[in-house]
This record gives sequence, structure tokens and C-alpha cells, in this order.
Amino acid sequence: MEYTVNEQKVYTNACRELECRARLDILMSKENELLELLDLFIQGGNHRGGTLTFRRNSIRDIFKPKIDEVKRQLKNCEKRLTYNVNRC
Repeated sequence: MEYTVNEQKVYTNACRELECRARLDILMSKENELLELLDLFIQGGNHRGGTLTFRRNSIRDIFKPKIDEVKRQLKNCEKRLTYNVNRC
């Protein structure tokens, strides 16, 4: 059975969408885990509170561009998928 170009694109975009969702979930869970750990140390009365707060902000600065990029890619995949599904 031959598939049309749009059907092939639907398959490709669906796979990309799954990959982007998985990457986004992984990045967000890593960021949340690190931030929760630092919050635990900060709330525990650690004497290095200023350093930990600085590191907490650094972690956010590191993960924010990566998460934003994956969100952008995911949104684009969803749009392409919807477009190609409508053309089938």
C-alpha cells in the first residue's frame, strides 16, 4: 500500500511530537528536582543561603532557554501535524 506525502508527514510529525514531549518532560523534571533539592537546603537553615540562592537562579537560567526551545519545537510539530492531518 502506498502512502501519500501528507500521510508520511503525519507519521513523521507524530514521532517528532512524541520526542519533543518526552524531552520537555525530562527537562522540566530535572529542573524541578534540582530546585526542590536546593529549596530543601535553603529552608533547612543552611549557613550558605546566599550561595544556594545564587545557584538556584543559575539552574533556572540554564534550563529556561532549553525548555523554551523544546516548547517552541513542540508547538511547531503540533501545527504541522494538524495541517497535514487536515490535508489527508
